[in-house]
Amino acid sequence: MDSFNITITIQDQPISLTLQPESPEAYKVIYHDMLVGEIVKSKDTGNWEELPIDQVSPGIYKMYEHHDSNTAKVLLDEKTISEIGTEIERQQAS
Repeated sequence: MDSFNITITIQDQPISLTLQPESPEAYKVIYHDMLVGEIVKSKDTGNWEELPIDQVSPGIYKMYEHHDSNTAKVLLDEKTISEIGTEIERQQAS
């Protein structure tokens, strides 16, 4: 499975993210070559959710830090995770 790029909207700004598959149910979320976190599909509910940060292996990535006040801060909140999950499912279907 190859990494792929998506664009979602955060605070009315288009944000490009790279999703790196770890498995069909787990994806690292990368923004500007920094790891925002990892989302997984729950076996119980079928919903996408954030993997606790202490369970995420950053690999080659630095952890994401927000520095630019002119850009939206990327957080894996419920809305963002839902948008990312929709894009993953769209990618898997194609």
